[in-house]
Amino acid sequence: MNTKADNTIIAFLLAFQDLKTALGEQEKQNLKEVAKQLDTQPKAWKDYIKGLLLGIITPNPDLNQSYQFYKSQLDNVEEIPDDLLPNEAEISRLNALDKAPMTRGFKPKYEATGYESQLNNVVVIVGSSEKPEETVKQATFLGKWKQFLSQSNQSN
Repeated sequence: MNTKADNTIIAFLLAFQDLKTALGEQEKQNLKEVAKQLDTQPKAWKDYIKGLLLGIITPNPDLNQSYQFYKSQLDNVEEIPDDLLPNEAEISRLNALDKAPMTRGFKPKYEATGYESQLNNVVVIVGSSEKPEETVKQATFLGKWKQFLSQSNQSN
């Protein structure tokens, strides 16, 4: 995969998984809104959704520090191996963790195939869950990312 992707979502997921404190109620509501928008309007990422996500990260000192750390590491990576992305089984497992029924007006129009859509699906699941801090800790693929980043940045 040679595309230089926007690393905001993966940097957020990595930082969120490391977060030691729970998000505040307003942050959780904002994260639910990010998840809803990614689910229904993923093409609005640059114009709208990215700003919402950064609005959760920036005011939270612990989350922001960790986010900046991962973002700078990701920005140094030339190529991201496809095996770091969550597969359908992992996304389904994360989805099954959150047993709360979810009411949806329609099914998303696209399947998880590319880099952005697979990560979007994870943010949708995490952001929509009742306990996003616990759900993100179950995303085992993030451990592979951390390992990859530490190896990549040692060789630079």
